[in-house]
Amino acid sequence: LPAPAAEPDVPLPPAAAAPATAAPAAAPPEAAAPVAPSGSSRQLTFTLRQGGLRGPMQLRGTSDLQGIVFGTRADEVVTGARLVINGAISPALIPELSQIVVTLNDQFVGVVQPQRGRPGFGPTEFTLNPLAFADVNRLNFRFAGRYAAECNDPLSGLLWATVSDLSTVYLTMARLPIPPDLARLPEPFFDPRQLRTALVLPFVVQESSPPELLRAAAIAASWFAVRAGYRGASFPVAAGAPPTGHGIVMATSQTGVPGLDLPRFNGPTLALIPNPNDAEGQLLVIGGRTPAEAARAATALAVGQATLTGSIVEVDTADAAPRAPYDAPRWLHTDRPVRFGELVDPNELQAYGYAPGTISVPLRTAPDLYVGRGGQLPVSLRYRTPPAPLLDLAAARLDVAVSDSFVRSFTLRDRDFVWPLDVAARWLGIQGRTSQAEVGIPPYILSGDNELQLRFDMRPLSRGNCVAVPGDVRAAIDPESTVDISGAHRFAQLPNLGFFVSSGFPFTRLADLSETAAVLPDRPTSAEIAAFLSVTGRMAALVGLPATGLTVIRPGQVQTTRDKDLLVIGALNRQPAIAALMGDGPIQMEANRLTVALPDALGQFRQLFLPPSRRGQRDRASALLAASPELVGTMIGLQHPGEPGRSVVIISGATPGGVEAMAAALRNPTLVPRIQGDLALLNDNTVESFQAGDTYTVGSLPFWLWPQYYLAGRWDLLLLSALGCALVLAPPIHWALRRRTARRLRGKAS
Repeated sequence: LPAPAAEPDVPLPPAAAAPATAAPAAAPPEAAAPVAPSGSSRQLTFTLRQGGLRGPMQLRGTSDLQGIVFGTRADEVVTGARLVINGAISPALIPELSQIVVTLNDQFVGVVQPQRGRPGFGPTEFTLNPLAFADVNRLNFRFAGRYAAECNDPLSGLLWATVSDLSTVYLTMARLPIPPDLARLPEPFFDPRQLRTALVLPFVVQESSPPELLRAAAIAASWFAVRAGYRGASFPVAAGAPPTGHGIVMATSQTGVPGLDLPRFNGPTLALIPNPNDAEGQLLVIGGRTPAEAARAATALAVGQATLTGSIVEVDTADAAPRAPYDAPRWLHTDRPVRFGELVDPNELQAYGYAPGTISVPLRTAPDLYVGRGGQLPVSLRYRTPPAPLLDLAAARLDVAVSDSFVRSFTLRDRDFVWPLDVAARWLGIQGRTSQAEVGIPPYILSGDNELQLRFDMRPLSRGNCVAVPGDVRAAIDPESTVDISGAHRFAQLPNLGFFVSSGFPFTRLADLSETAAVLPDRPTSAEIAAFLSVTGRMAALVGLPATGLTVIRPGQVQTTRDKDLLVIGALNRQPAIAALMGDGPIQMEANRLTVALPDALGQFRQLFLPPSRRGQRDRASALLAASPELVGTMIGLQHPGEPGRSVVIISGATPGGVEAMAAALRNPTLVPRIQGDLALLNDNTVESFQAGDTYTVGSLPFWLWPQYYLAGRWDLLLLSALGCALVLAPPIHWALRRRTARRLRGKAS
């Protein structure tokens, strides 16, 4: 279970009086709260929804145990804690024989019992023992209910309880002093125990920094973003040390930082210094005598952090190994089937109870998969379930989905032993079995960052009252199950901003971004640098590798950079590369504003042969740009005008703040699915996407698949092709029939 997203600096509400039906645990004398260590303290609060619940916690007779998982930072200790819960319990239950038991890390916290005629309860407060907290904590709720004194059917609808997802945990945290030691990296700048808290790591970068120093900042940011992973990461930028907490400082001997006493640089250097604005904060200095040495220091951090120790070290030159296409550490292998055991810990493939949670297996790859008409990507599932006498086989099933898109469902009845094998299995004492099933995943479901979702629904066999139902029921997905994408071709139609936001494609085709050049303004602002670091970090997190191969250039170098894909970042009025790269395409720059050129008469005729979804896209984009000239942010995809097959993605806005807002939209799970096509416009926290320009292709296909590609979904082209084939084949067929008729007539005459 995921842990909550913490909300710092939230005051504790007044203590809520627990009703008479609540029985909180009394802390024993030896369990008194420890003395708070010297240092600052803060109040931390989160709800169960922020702790990972998607809705109210539903406790039933066959689903009696649920909870959340959350972590505490290594540099903090809990000095006080309490839990306030709300919910409801079935009023048909016997109060003396029914309860919800609350535990923290398997230690008893308290009990909630129902009241006759009053199903709702709360707010009910429990004091949590600070000594019970660990690095990773499990807060569980177990339901036990009886509606009759002697006989109860666990499938009865009378057995239910609900715990509100707005129930809240309040923590008082005290800071612990952390000695400066590079061996602790990425702590204290990133703590993996914060399971659901996004990483916000300030960077100290001067706006006058040269491209190589900005490249060093991108390498460092991407390394931290890889560690943050699914949590997400953002990197605000300022010219001075952050007012509180920790931060990263990029510096050289020529570019100092106001207010900071930097170490002397004798080469590529990594150092930890105190934050002058926060006695408990630390700053990681990445620098050197030149920007090139600072970039080498950042590369050493990314590829050789395990060898670092002490508070300051002059690092050796470190070169990252060259990468091959599609070899990202977090992507599926393209040359062989991949075992589930390689993708997740085998323990995560276990399911407990009749209606367990979803088992998730990551399916990350580049989205340029092409398997032809009707083709699918094979998944070979092996799973183990309890024997038939425990389950209602008419209802028991295994559901398969990909990122919440349903794929297929298997009935466990079909996988059961048949007579007389079932009799022999029971006689031999076989309590479970391994079944196998084949699933085909349509490639269009895979957008890059996906997960395979497997959910067992093992309904118990209804036995009526006074008959016990086994409670400890388990099932599992075998780690030897495989997914195989080796049979797919690598081919895609671009521009497609949906590919970029979901997987960073085509830039992440090489995981270290060694075929990517980032184009920043001549003097980027802090907001533009923050957007650059955020986007680079996101791409690195998707592939699981720091961006050690990235190149950073100025707008004047665009025309000479033809062997790389371009990531252009900057406000419309500050980034001259935008107008230079758009050329004579449909999207144009006029007076620092975007416009869309409407098609001429010939273009309108050509639109008749486009798919219905693309007709009129330019008209709608032009109307929106005219109605909202001061858009907050924009994202544009196009082909490199001087290098066919190379891609350009532009992240821009009316102001530098708009650029940062567009980059932040890539971290918003609500907005990301709406970014599609080759033009995305952000305004008032909404995104509109369009396909305004022409498309191009990357990759290759065998010749026999080209007709499928061109004719897919195009009945008009299919009709024209059939007509063309008829016109081409009609003359020779007519000539052949005429000759045959002539021969037949000559034979009759003779």
